[in-house]
Amino acid sequence: MPATVLVADNDPGVRALLAEIAVLTGARVLTAEDGEAAIARLGEQRVDVLVCDLDMPKKAGIDVLRFAAALAPAPAAVVVSGYLDAATVAQLQAMPCVQAQLKKPFDVLAFAALLRRLAAASAAGGGTAAAGGSGAAGEGAA
Repeated sequence: MPATVLVADNDPGVRALLAEIAVLTGARVLTAEDGEAAIARLGEQRVDVLVCDLDMPKKAGIDVLRFAAALAPAPAAVVVSGYLDAATVAQLQAMPCVQAQLKKPFDVLAFAALLRRLAAASAAGGGTAAAGGSGAAGEGAA
């Protein structure tokens, strides 16, 4: 069964690109245009991987991540943001569900590989613990 990936980003172009990459990795993809919609999707069905922007309307990405972290099982989360300062990275690293933080723009091939790895860990029943813990902020060309 394919992994379910929720892509939450308020920028329609970024959301579409990230969703398309997830589809190309074989995932079943859901999208959310803001934090409120992301929380609703997370409450409606099981999500294996959450791809979440931090700066979104209605509810901030950090609120979405807190909601996701409280789920059982919690989805593996990948944070994508145009701005990741040291304090934000430290806050994200303290959240067990956060597996990686990617600073926009980032390498889409590396993003696809990350999604495949997290989906495989979820399929193996390992959840976020087996996926490898919180990664460092990455940078690269999109």
